[in-house]
Amino acid sequence: MTGAFWNSLLFWVGLFSTGFILTVIIYRWPEAKGRALRVSKTVQQLFVMVFYLLPMLALPLIPQPRLTWPVPVGIGAGLVPLIGAVRTRAMAKGKFGSEPGLRKKGALVTTGVYSQVRNPKYLSNILLAMGWALLFRGIHALLCVLLWVLGFVLLVLFEEKGLEEEYGEAYREYKRKVRWRIIPKVF
Repeated sequence: MTGAFWNSLLFWVGLFSTGFILTVIIYRWPEAKGRALRVSKTVQQLFVMVFYLLPMLALPLIPQPRLTWPVPVGIGAGLVPLIGAVRTRAMAKGKFGSEPGLRKKGALVTTGVYSQVRNPKYLSNILLAMGWALLFRGIHALLCVLLWVLGFVLLVLFEEKGLEEEYGEAYREYKRKVRWRIIPKVF
């Protein structure tokens, strides 16, 4: 029974969905955000890893229908977005200076990769999910990339509302200069 639990598509989608719901609560209710800000950065990072990264990384590994192309094709197809994910994450981390986590108001980062796209870490997560799914040729995992994208798009909309409240005109000006939220020239 335990093996079936961990090998369930619904478990991993449910874990991601739970993290998404909790994140929306944190962003939209000041009391929840205040409590989350008091939690250590390590706990915040653990939250991101468990609810966002772990489902994307574990799902391609569970039993599911596989794309029929040869393994070397899967490796090649998966490495391209994985390299993009690592590169995007490194550029974002270099400008932002840390891994994701809630923080009190600081300087608005608008240079480097942030001058091309407003949410490069979400882009990195999407590329990671896509690359990992292609690498292991998991059909359910590839379909869930669409769910991950939808989740990140919705989170961006919630975050932007809070960033406008926090930074005011400076953030609105940044939005005018950098039109793309997650994927350059797409969204």
